[in-house]
Amino acid sequence: MRPGRSIARAASPVWDVLFPPACWVDGNLVQDDHGGKGGLAGNGLSETARHAIGRLAFQPYCLHCGLTVGPYELHDARDPCARCGTREVGVVRIARVGTCSEPLVTLVHRLKFGRSWELGDVLAPFLYSAMLRVSEIAAVPVDVMIPVPLHWLRRARRGFNQAEELARSVGKLSHWPMVHALHRRRHTSEQALASSPTARAANLRGAFALMRAAKRGALADKHVWLLDDVSTTGATLHAAATALRKLPSGMRPASINAAVLCVTDNYSPPAT
Repeated sequence: MRPGRSIARAASPVWDVLFPPACWVDGNLVQDDHGGKGGLAGNGLSETARHAIGRLAFQPYCLHCGLTVGPYELHDARDPCARCGTREVGVVRIARVGTCSEPLVTLVHRLKFGRSWELGDVLAPFLYSAMLRVSEIAAVPVDVMIPVPLHWLRRARRGFNQAEELARSVGKLSHWPMVHALHRRRHTSEQALASSPTARAANLRGAFALMRAAKRGALADKHVWLLDDVSTTGATLHAAATALRKLPSGMRPASINAAVLCVTDNYSPPAT
């Protein structure tokens, strides 16, 4: 952990007393563990914001592609949904908190571009719950979490990797281990600038490479879960999973899965 971040965590109780925490979404004071306004134990979200995320998490979705399905439907790799053919994410199953809708969009944007690494702790319980649910439904454990890496130049500009912050925070709740098994060897352009799913896939082709931990057998016969903030077309997850599948047969994972905060249900190319 960076020194500045350690100091901020140590000072946060005093800061909360002087300036009671407000919700990251609507600015309302959050409730402490005793139901009071403000206080030391606010989780950074007002009751309204938590309920809104809960409604998103309640939406049914295909466990294979992550796209929303109809009520009472349950789809996975063995029983793909009608939309699976439109998005190949390269993993066996995917856990998501919700779609790219409010308030998740605001929270993810602040985490990713607002240097608000603290949001990893705020959002981790929702991601942990999503992973636990899919793990139980599919009867597949979470043996290892692998945060999707950033190129070192982008990480230096941003100050941290949001996927790593999420994995670290989920690990505190679950005690699931995090392994740095991949690195980004190419400095790709921002995915948001790509004009189509095909362009997104081409932008990330060969972008990931295996790190020493993976080559030493740390993932052998493990059910691994890639963690990221957003899946728009699935290109990033697909590229990361492709790199993992290049391991020799005796070092490959038992399965490659993924967990994200939100999935874009209907991809639209950026405006020109």
